[in-house]
Amino acid sequence: MGRICPICLILAVAVLLFSTARADWRNDAGFRQLQVELGASLPTGAGISVMMSEASQSGNFYAQGTAGSVAYAGSGVLTGKTITPYSGPSGTSGHAAGVANYFCGTGLSVSPGVTELHAWLADDFANDLYSNNPLPTYAGSVQNHSWVGSFGSDSIDGTFLRRLDALINRDGVIVSTPMNNGAGMSKLLANAYHGISAGLRSGNHPQTHSNLDVAGRMKPDLVVNEGFTSFAGPAVASVATLLLDAIRPDFPDADDPRVVKAIMLSAASKQNLLGWKRTSTSRPYDEVFGAGELNVLNAYHILAAGRQQSSNSVTRPFQGWDKGSSSTSTPQRYFFTLPATRWGATVSATITWHRSIAMNYASSTLANLNLRLVHATGFITGSTVTESISSIDNVEHLFLRNLPPGEYALEVSADTDAVTYGIAWEVQLGTGPQMTLTRTGTQNMLALSEIDPLKSYTIESSADLINWQSATTIRTADTTPATTATWQETSSLGAKFYRLSWAP
Repeated sequence: MGRICPICLILAVAVLLFSTARADWRNDAGFRQLQVELGASLPTGAGISVMMSEASQSGNFYAQGTAGSVAYAGSGVLTGKTITPYSGPSGTSGHAAGVANYFCGTGLSVSPGVTELHAWLADDFANDLYSNNPLPTYAGSVQNHSWVGSFGSDSIDGTFLRRLDALINRDGVIVSTPMNNGAGMSKLLANAYHGISAGLRSGNHPQTHSNLDVAGRMKPDLVVNEGFTSFAGPAVASVATLLLDAIRPDFPDADDPRVVKAIMLSAASKQNLLGWKRTSTSRPYDEVFGAGELNVLNAYHILAAGRQQSSNSVTRPFQGWDKGSSSTSTPQRYFFTLPATRWGATVSATITWHRSIAMNYASSTLANLNLRLVHATGFITGSTVTESISSIDNVEHLFLRNLPPGEYALEVSADTDAVTYGIAWEVQLGTGPQMTLTRTGTQNMLALSEIDPLKSYTIESSADLINWQSATTIRTADTTPATTATWQETSSLGAKFYRLSWAP
């Protein structure tokens, strides 16, 4: 096999990461708030077994070394866990120890209740998955692979990725596939369709998207406020593990990698990414930040809202998910209503589905599913508000701010019948844009808040509340939901009324 290397290449870098003062990724992911909210009922990953593979680091590849090849007890941040080695004896790898701590350790994970950790050398895992028929089965409901590499052949790499996707589809496992640090998209493993690719909130990951098995598919899926993608990956895997703990046994229909992925993507926060935007309807994500920042608080709330199946006669709540099946004859619809006094401060929705893999893993096909947000009146749909209609991705994602009061529907359309998809959505309610105006003589001072940082706003004035004319136009900064502006009126005589106008 060609060169496989850990994303965090040398031990000194990993050690330095733990010895410097850094913000805990869990704070930005909403975990502390979830802890307070749920108290003793907080899921911990208990009962969920996990698996990780690691590249060799000076000959070592386990989070805690062992001289044998049988299961052994963890210690330190892995106390209470049974570590099962699959690649023979090895000493402790600092890189693997850090990854395991983020994944299921008591120091930096959100799933410290995990008691079963299965560990592989990356080369052994990759060769085992690529070479063996029938397709192997691996212990662990959630996998993390914090390494990049290649077999040295696009053909072999492509086959490996299809086998990995087939494994995810067959066994229902959730796989986190961190990207490389810095520029340069590696062939393995983030090019997979069915995994969840992880990048960094700093943007220090490849921004060229997929480069194998159809180039240009959007990567990463999620970003984490971490210093290295090696640790962003297990953070994503840890959140998936917490969710599985909450899913089993209460939400059996959510126990599917498509549903879990849809929940995590819809839960992604843009709070620290106010400039997040899609460049076109054919691009589901932001070009750098994917669906946004990993957020376990939002994800748990979406999950806890329960399954909300498509319907043409029932209004659904502001949060929910479904494991649906596509239809070519009519879209699957999920209706919701924003009351007259409430706005959709943020609206997020995602669908994910799997590609179909040939029996010999030599090729694959991908159904084309689309996601739209449309106006509605009494369960009759109308014009499109926004849509995600990529022809190459197996994910569609919508996000918008300040959706006005009214009736709406999420629509899932497809070119292929009976394709299983996961869908999840979240509407966070707000008051809509706010305006305060102060006038001194002919000088006006305007303060705006709760606005979309990517919109232009027009201030209109009227002396009689009937005839309105434009007073000024404001383009806000793309990094803040608030702004101020001043302009000079032509006259200080008489009362005037002002209003805020924009295209939602």
